[in-house]
Amino acid sequence: MNNHRIYLIIFVLLSLLTSCVSRKKLYYFNDQVPGIQQLSSSKNYNTHLVKPNDRLHILVTSPDPSIITYLNPYGNISNNVSNTINRVKNGYLVNLDGAIDFPILGKVNLAGLTTDESATLLKEKLSYYYKDLFINVSFDGEINYLTGKGGGFVPVENERLTIFEVISKMPNIDPYDYKNDVWIIREDSGKRYFAKVNLNSKKIFESEYYYLKSNDFLYIKPNRYSANIFNTGSPLRALVTMLGSILALLLTIKSIKL
Repeated sequence: MNNHRIYLIIFVLLSLLTSCVSRKKLYYFNDQVPGIQQLSSSKNYNTHLVKPNDRLHILVTSPDPSIITYLNPYGNISNNVSNTINRVKNGYLVNLDGAIDFPILGKVNLAGLTTDESATLLKEKLSYYYKDLFINVSFDGEINYLTGKGGGFVPVENERLTIFEVISKMPNIDPYDYKNDVWIIREDSGKRYFAKVNLNSKKIFESEYYYLKSNDFLYIKPNRYSANIFNTGSPLRALVTMLGSILALLLTIKSIKL
């Protein structure tokens, strides 16, 4: 009789510690139904304009190899994974006045322009010295993040980077982290914005923070399941392991007596 009571207590404790998380809190945009949304009319997409502290990758091409070398001081760095870190470190950094220091031209103010507008402006200024130039401008920034398992960054490789694209590239995301209470911190035009988004709801697609921007900070809080049970070295995980071992030992002893 005493053994049955011990088994019952251990079973109840294990059930309480490992109880399931609600499906509505576990799944992303769980209330979304299949359908079509016109991106051209979406209200949540804001064109990414150049601003201070952005880092730009500027590639100049020309039939003259000597021009290409001189006008590309950071080299012709491709977009492949092995060069991602070099791109982030070696691009043109936009200073606090919104300008970059470009060969021959010196200070060029690009703040408030799109990448296409920036490329057009640079080409117009360089056309005084060179002909037949092709200029491509892209962002080389990063999205920094922090979760219950650690932090890191995701490179900004295009101007329409969604929050789900960033999450899909995070190696240390936990499925039990809070999805309905995600912090996004953004600095723009001399102000710091603090926002919360709910990734469990389809309303995330209408949020102005659905598309992330260079230098955004993303914080996904761990809940009690990911922080206390499933992480290696956590006290509750050790307790669950110990109770499981005791239960296994008692069952073994009982089987021997039988």
